[in-house]
Amino acid sequence: MAAFDVMQNDPVRGEKIRSRAAENGVTIVGSLEELCSDSDFVISLTSPAVCVDVARQALPLLSAGQVFCDLNSADPVDMTAVDQLPRPEGVKFVDVGVMGSVPANKHKVKMYMAGDGANEFAEFLSRWNGIPKVIDAPAGGASAIKLLKSVFSKGLPQLFIETYAPAAAYGVLDEVLALTRDTFKKCNIEEWCDESLFRTLIHAKRRSAEAAASAKTVERLGFDASMSHATHKKLVQLAEQNYKDRIGDAEPNLRETIAMIVRDMRSSN
Repeated sequence: MAAFDVMQNDPVRGEKIRSRAAENGVTIVGSLEELCSDSDFVISLTSPAVCVDVARQALPLLSAGQVFCDLNSADPVDMTAVDQLPRPEGVKFVDVGVMGSVPANKHKVKMYMAGDGANEFAEFLSRWNGIPKVIDAPAGGASAIKLLKSVFSKGLPQLFIETYAPAAAYGVLDEVLALTRDTFKKCNIEEWCDESLFRTLIHAKRRSAEAAASAKTVERLGFDASMSHATHKKLVQLAEQNYKDRIGDAEPNLRETIAMIVRDMRSSN
């Protein structure tokens, strides 16, 4: 493995970059051109803010048979933009969504891959017991999986904070924990959503009023109620769709419920 970092000769950060490379047997090269001239896979690990610019610099330096791999936590739109940049014939691109902790899992961290270079990169990583998963989607699809999963994984702890911190301040944390502790004990998240999302549509108007009251309670206790306010706003929007009358006696089904919401959102835009 070889690497090039624009900060590798920086008087402050350069020493750490060079020492880490040496510890892992990675050769530091002098330029991006040198890196690209002799690499089967050129991996971009920079920052989402500059990933398109970095790709714009690197792609013209590649030749047929090489694969440019972007592992940044970037917007799927940026990955589509990289895929559409001019590049020499035969150069492939793979959009990689890295899932989970790299320090904990190292090269065995789960990765989703999309783009015309996905199969080559996945095959290479599989030789070293990596766990890549190629998806049937254009470049941008892998990053979309990562960031949409982040809506869930980053948002859920914020709900916990907005629930449990005010509960502790009010002296009722143990009771609130008891009411929520076993939410998923008897079912997985998909089974829970089958029923929960369905009933949310039916009872959106009543639940919007409760969400507004919840926001007031949280704020009166001196805490931020951003999640409750957002919940109230979304419930109001759902109530305006009159799902209660439209659904009728249908049976709860997560995928059908989501498909209906998607159709309604697209028709209103």
